[in-house]
Amino acid sequence: TLRPRPRSAPLSRCPPSATPDCWLGPLRGVRALVSSSDAPGQALEDGSWFKLICGASNQDMPQIRNLALIYTLAGVDCIDCAADPAVVAAVRSGIDAAHSISSSSGSPITPPWLMVSINDDEDPHFRKAKFDPTMCPSDCPRPCEAVCPASAIAAGQGVLDHKCYGCGRCLPACPLGLIVAESYQRSAHQVTTSLGGSPVDAVEIHTAGRETGPLR
Repeated sequence: TLRPRPRSAPLSRCPPSATPDCWLGPLRGVRALVSSSDAPGQALEDGSWFKLICGASNQDMPQIRNLALIYTLAGVDCIDCAADPAVVAAVRSGIDAAHSISSSSGSPITPPWLMVSINDDEDPHFRKAKFDPTMCPSDCPRPCEAVCPASAIAAGQGVLDHKCYGCGRCLPACPLGLIVAESYQRSAHQVTTSLGGSPVDAVEIHTAGRETGPLR
């Protein structure tokens, strides 16, 4: 449930060494965007549940940690991320940092659920762009780079895999049609194996429904 942010509480930038008040002051306004119960489970039952989607293919660790920190301070109920141990660790680090900031201010917050997404078939959420940069003409204006919202395309390097989250904006932008989307699967077995030491609170299943046995 979203409400307009009060104009009296604009967001501001805080340096890494800032005091908790620098973070919490502006974020009290952000919290007005999130109508949530004390516990994520209760918010889900009430219909006021609010989830941050980092992206099933997003592996930009610094960005993900910062998003987790900011949205945890804002009172989000759940943070959905890629089923990758390093990504899960980045989200957990952001949540822990937010809890430390809020606790030091005397207003500890309830940590959100940490959710990972898995799939059992081709799904647009589970893909990354690919192309061979050596095939690009030297005089190409690189429209693919201009339309990428994640800055995941670099001259001479092609797609930066860890930054690409598969939005697909670059596919029609290439005048030579060199860019393709490569899909992948994160099966239940792969996830349970790779996340053995990284406990999560919830799992989102993207399934075509053809075979649900492995998901059970």
